[in-house]
Amino acid sequence: MRKDNTETLGFVLKKLLKAYRINDRFYQVAIKIEWEKAMGPVVAKRTESVFFKDGRLIITLNSSVLRNELSFAKEKIINTLNQALDEKVIKELDLR
Repeated sequence: MRKDNTETLGFVLKKLLKAYRINDRFYQVAIKIEWEKAMGPVVAKRTESVFFKDGRLIITLNSSVLRNELSFAKEKIINTLNQALDEKVIKELDLR
């Protein structure tokens, strides 16, 4: 008889990403996709780079006015992106 040793695919993938220490790279790509979806084409067009490492998301924008406006909604942006990723991976947001 076979042992009941089942785990979800998502759980196994997370363990694999962590074991090979590539989860930051995976989340960087996923966050970039979700950033464009959540913020819309206007903000995505003014975004120069999206960088994620160790729970810190660094967004580089080419508009100081947009950067100022988004700085007032940092917590909401963090919550929206974490919700889209189904996991609390972003702890800090730095707008540059």
